[in-house]
Amino acid sequence: MGIGLGAAQANKMQAVKDANQPAPNTQDPKLQGSSLYQARGSAAQFDLNKYKIEQHSYPSDLMSPMGEYGGNYAIFYINVAVDSKLLKDPTIQTVNDNTPRDVGDAAGLSNKYQSGAGGLVAGQTGVALGALGLGGGLTSTTTLNGYTSTGLSSATYKTLGTAAVGAGVIKSVASTFSGQKKRLATAIALHTPNNMSTTYSVSYEEEETDTFAMGIAAVGTISPAFKKAAEQKGMSDVSGSVAAAVLAQGLKLPGSAGVSKVTGLAPNPRKEQIFKHVNFRQFTFDYQFYPRDQQEAENVLNIIYQFKLHMHPEFKDANNFLYVYPSEFDIFYYNGGQENLNVNRHTSCVLTDMVVNYSPNSQFTTFPNGMPTQINVTLTFKELATLTKEKIQDYL
Repeated sequence: MGIGLGAAQANKMQAVKDANQPAPNTQDPKLQGSSLYQARGSAAQFDLNKYKIEQHSYPSDLMSPMGEYGGNYAIFYINVAVDSKLLKDPTIQTVNDNTPRDVGDAAGLSNKYQSGAGGLVAGQTGVALGALGLGGGLTSTTTLNGYTSTGLSSATYKTLGTAAVGAGVIKSVASTFSGQKKRLATAIALHTPNNMSTTYSVSYEEEETDTFAMGIAAVGTISPAFKKAAEQKGMSDVSGSVAAAVLAQGLKLPGSAGVSKVTGLAPNPRKEQIFKHVNFRQFTFDYQFYPRDQQEAENVLNIIYQFKLHMHPEFKDANNFLYVYPSEFDIFYYNGGQENLNVNRHTSCVLTDMVVNYSPNSQFTTFPNGMPTQINVTLTFKELATLTKEKIQDYL
């Protein structure tokens, strides 16, 4: 008897059939539990008409379902800050579906409350100007993006500017502020990495809880109700527990080692593993590029250039005081044009490290035009959002 398929799985199977690949055996008990696909949301479909990958794909037969890679590939979508000067280039095209998968709590909050975030920039700038003596005139409040900013008084700082100067500087910073991104129409298409793994990690730390335990025991000497409850639980000697806790604290004092040796007693720190935080996932892709013709060679150089370009920041203006954040990446794995829900999904990522090796075989060799015969590239990404049960249930 066949299993009931979720909508995402049904779409995936249809895509496989359309690619002239054999459909998976739905009778196989290992494929049962299709509700998992429903819980993780619908599978995205790669739109060849919307995204331009012709000059940024490798190898040339990547999309062929009957080729070496069997229709499996990874798409690196690029999300550029709206403040970026790249977007002022008329040749740079963007698309509408620029919603990142997950960018972290602070960025998500900023995107939701843009006017408030802009106002905070105004407020922070006003305080800085006041500290420099440039915002003395701003003691009459300035409202920007729904947030009221007041500069520090000239009675505190020597006034070196006027209200107009201070307000103008604030506006120059805050009126163009935005943490939002736009997704480029240019995307990078590469085969799914041969070494593809992901690590889930949370952090615990050892903490001493003896002070807390002492406080709990001390309540027994103060609260008759607690003492009665403790006695009912078998703690007949509550006062003795307090005395022991006090002695344990005394044995932790400097110079108490001799007392510990003489009495043969040592304090129990009552250590516990205390949960601290979820670690950001980090993963590395290794690619070996062997261009077989001029087109593949140009694509390889274009791909390397795009990764280098978008992992770096840019100056917001000619003053070089502020950086605009580097671009972010959304990485999707596809099978037959449909997002592959059988492997992990990623939250939005930043490219933190990139190694380009032009002589991976310890010898630099080139084609007649100087193009290296092999280039190895190692890309290290770090996700922007930490994981929770809710996120894993929703889409990861």
